[in-house]
Amino acid sequence: MSYEREILEHFLRMPLNNAESVLHEFSQLEGAKYYPPTSKGYADSFVYVPGTREDRVLLVAHSDTVFGYCSGENIIELEEDTYFSGNNGVGIGADDRAGCAILWLLRDTGHSLLITNGEEYGSISADRIAAQIPGLYDELNAHSYMIEFDRRHADDYKTYNIPVSKKFLSFIESSTGYNDAGKKSSTDIVHLCGKICGVNLSVGYYHEHTPDECLVFSEWMNTLEISRRLLEGEQDKFPLVK
Repeated sequence: MSYEREILEHFLRMPLNNAESVLHEFSQLEGAKYYPPTSKGYADSFVYVPGTREDRVLLVAHSDTVFGYCSGENIIELEEDTYFSGNNGVGIGADDRAGCAILWLLRDTGHSLLITNGEEYGSISADRIAAQIPGLYDELNAHSYMIEFDRRHADDYKTYNIPVSKKFLSFIESSTGYNDAGKKSSTDIVHLCGKICGVNLSVGYYHEHTPDECLVFSEWMNTLEISRRLLEGEQDKFPLVK
């Protein structure tokens, strides 16, 4: 088993109803800062790990799943060494444990990590940052740009209603080969991008929020490898279009 697959399986097997177990792992990284919930049982906790590069990019994923009513270790199966699925009557939580696994594998690139909670319930912790922690919000928007790993399919990207520049769109398309999936819906970067551009990339999952949820390993791996190459070089700053 490859190291990448081992890490992916580790995050997919974590309890679906326990975002804190994911946040705890990231909170152990050097320089990490854990922000606990503002009240008992409220899903606005998160972990921020500042990067070391001057031209750092903010990498984002969310630790919660829509299957918060399920307890115990998540049950997953690998079908024909191709895709992960579940056999416990619920989905596998690839939305967005798959994104969390990518962040873990990119943790030594010098770029910053933000692992949120409550995305499935209105981007609760992202809203907390934007509304209640102005110093951190400004720090996040001092990055070159943001990438969230929280999209279905193999080769989509979304910028939603974020006023990104044509230059940024061209950069994303030329760097990834991915296709614009439109502006509908929302995710954490919509709440976080106040001064810089952001994009959400596919991580290979399908049928999220249903018992048929699955993840195609090769598609997840492709996004990881594309991101590794993209993040290696010097990073331009992409401010929003006002």
